[in-house]
Amino acid sequence: MKLKLWLNLITFGALGLVVFFAWHDIELAFHNMATLNIWVLLLIVPAQLFAFYSLGKVFYYFFRATGVNLNMRELWAPMIELNFVNHVFPSGGASGFSYLTLRLKPYGVSTAKSTLAQLGRFVSTFLAFIMLMFISLFVLALQGDVNPLVILLVSSIAFVVLFSTGVLIFVVGTKERIDAFTKRVTMGLNKFIHMFRRKHPETIKLANVRKVFLELHEDYRLVRGNLKGMIPVFKWAILTNLAEASLLYIAFLAHGQVVNPGAVLIALVVANLVGLIAILPGGVGLYEPLMTAVLISGGIPAALALSATLVYRVISLLTSLITGYFLYHRALNRYGSADLTG
Repeated sequence: MKLKLWLNLITFGALGLVVFFAWHDIELAFHNMATLNIWVLLLIVPAQLFAFYSLGKVFYYFFRATGVNLNMRELWAPMIELNFVNHVFPSGGASGFSYLTLRLKPYGVSTAKSTLAQLGRFVSTFLAFIMLMFISLFVLALQGDVNPLVILLVSSIAFVVLFSTGVLIFVVGTKERIDAFTKRVTMGLNKFIHMFRRKHPETIKLANVRKVFLELHEDYRLVRGNLKGMIPVFKWAILTNLAEASLLYIAFLAHGQVVNPGAVLIALVVANLVGLIAILPGGVGLYEPLMTAVLISGGIPAALALSATLVYRVISLLTSLITGYFLYHRALNRYGSADLTG
């Protein structure tokens, strides 16, 4: 009961931080809503729900490719909870990795399979983003709105994603490389932790880390041997990205403006990538100005770009946080606080 109480307090406190840091944006957004087409704006809610559904499909088909059969009813709620956890507990996606691993344990999903599925989700999503970004560049070029900064951003993102994917595939490709990688990483992390916890020289057990990576290796071999089964994963990753971009585009339509979809998609990719490493919950304070800057670079007027960004962010955050908070605490009650915190 004490653990559950602390979890509730921490979650509520983190949720409060999101609202606190975003309060100025919330005020501006609600001020702007008075002049918007509310019926068009409300389309953000079903679009957000479809984005959750399509993300669930990414995991559904990825799990099928590795021999795990889950249905969408079992994945729908965890996808919304995952989004909530990643918003409220910013950690570069690490919170989501640990939460979903524990959340899917009652369905018999191993730590390695859950981890690989989330890595596969990020890889497929960002590879799909790369494809869509270059299409977006072409669309911008047709209208003469290509800014050198936009070209640099797209090229940099493509390089980072492809390089990171290559490193990941290289590491899990053989058991020898896994041994070398896990040993060096575990030793490095333990040395860092030992600076603060001198009584625990081996906080992270090498054997446990190696076991997880070896399981990742076996699952990676399953995926590599079933590349045809990954086609639906990539298709739904594209739909997930388009669904996310539609949320921002609806905000522009609610302003009565039709803008270049290429600028919208590129702005969303850049903001999401930076949001992964943001310190503040939900990426508040960094996400909005960065997205606005990219939209302006794509030829969208500054006032319109800022207003649409604020409206999109507030509605999207409120939808995610309200539904996610309810389902997250329902999961705590159903499966137990200890099961979902390890």
